[in-house]
Amino acid sequence: MRFVRCVDGLTYEFVREGDAHGFPAYKRVDRDIWCRRLPDFGWVVCLESGQVSARPFDDAGQGAVPPEGVWVSRKGDRSYVYELTHGEGRSVGL
Repeated sequence: MRFVRCVDGLTYEFVREGDAHGFPAYKRVDRDIWCRRLPDFGWVVCLESGQVSARPFDDAGQGAVPPEGVWVSRKGDRSYVYELTHGEGRSVGL
């Protein structure tokens, strides 16, 4: 699974690593950052502590896997738009 930052193509790879709250959990390959489904909240990207840094833009994502498409993140005073894809190629988006 990968997140591609729309403004510059920067890509973050995540791999399946166990489960959290009864759903698959995905860890970013280069840092301790997770994509998890939080109870009563939906899919997010978060730190191990649970601090949320990104989430789907159009739908909180209540399915069994993170929803493909547009996600938004916040880091300090900056926000970014990403496109999540489960496969090797980019999905059609922005």
